[in-house]
Amino acid sequence: MQRHHYPAFTFRSAGRAFSPRGQELDSLAGSDALRGRFFSWRGATGRRYVCSVFQRGEEGFVADVESGAIIGVARDGASLRPVCLFPAGERRAAALRELAQELGVAEWHVHFCAGSDPARDLAGSLLN
Repeated sequence: MQRHHYPAFTFRSAGRAFSPRGQELDSLAGSDALRGRFFSWRGATGRRYVCSVFQRGEEGFVADVESGAIIGVARDGASLRPVCLFPAGERRAAALRELAQELGVAEWHVHFCAGSDPARDLAGSLLN
């Protein structure tokens, strides 16, 4: 199987307010057990991508994901801010820990899927 290498996208706010297209799932609002384990982001196409949420420190699991899109998310108080995005299968756990340290990643949002189209769509949305 041929592996394609796509660049990691790093998000910078450049001094302006950064308002990504993300939200908690309304259907889980009443569930304390599941509410913090899922989050959705909208791609540039308007498509909604539901992601599983993993905390910093769970990089070993995130690195084992072979197919999907991974978003590194920082917390600014109660708001979430994506700081990097890349297709799954490209980073080892040690590299993810280093990236988390460098960019202040508090959570990894993982959208499980085949192909790299979701990563491109999400990057198009979250970079604007």
